[in-house]
Amino acid sequence: MGTPWNRAADRYVSEWVPRFRPYHVDLIEQLALDPGQRVLVTTCGPGTEVLSVARAVGTTGHVRATDMASGMVDVCAASITEAGFTDRVTCAVADAADTSGGPWDAVVCAFGLWQIENRDETIAAWAKALAPGGKLGILISGPPDADDAFESMNEVLRELEPHYPRPKTRILAARDSLQAMLASAELSIVRLTVVRHTMSFRSLEAFVDAMKEGCTWRRIADQLGEERAHRVALRFFEKMGGDPTQPLSFRPPSTIVIAARPGEEVRLEGRPSVRVPRATEV
Repeated sequence: MGTPWNRAADRYVSEWVPRFRPYHVDLIEQLALDPGQRVLVTTCGPGTEVLSVARAVGTTGHVRATDMASGMVDVCAASITEAGFTDRVTCAVADAADTSGGPWDAVVCAFGLWQIENRDETIAAWAKALAPGGKLGILISGPPDADDAFESMNEVLRELEPHYPRPKTRILAARDSLQAMLASAELSIVRLTVVRHTMSFRSLEAFVDAMKEGCTWRRIADQLGEERAHRVALRFFEKMGGDPTQPLSFRPPSTIVIAARPGEEVRLEGRPSVRVPRATEV
């Protein structure tokens, strides 16, 4: 039996990739990659950010895209082939801490950090794999926002199913927490930006149905069973105004973090040269 990501791959791509693409594009633009650079993309999922990285490094660059879910890697590889980037991108099933092929001019992790259990060890591996002047680019959901429909679903789940072990996808979105995590790998934040893009659904029902096509909420629905999952949906509709047919539009926040070794000079979007601060200066 495949993992939840393998089973969710096709519907996840159609429901969520277009909605999250702007966030991925923001991350790669702010990372300011150059033609010819070598980039490792971990927890690549269906590969939205991989395509952006491949365009940035050009025909002389190289990208290695990895994910633990073979279904997502297959989707990513198909997208790379369709885009004509097989000359510069390789895809592989691998753990997020696998930095084979380095050193890398950049390591990218978009919306995947919350899945990694051995987070400190993994970030340390990324840091060790960076070439001189290399950068780590991370995209994280959050910080929590009261107007965020994702957060509302989480609140309803906590209310109705307080003993359910809900994964914390909006981990460490605060600067202090992020810097503490990165400092253990001898990295410092050089840029932190909260970005928002509009997500629209024809109805609250459509949003709940779409949520079930993601790995996390598909697993939750399966484990709760139809009756309890339906109860969560009804409470969500009530929380959002009561009419499940009403349209939904919101702007969920996500945090872009770019980190590098203290004292090095790096390039960022709009900044040709930035000295990476010491941890005490962040």
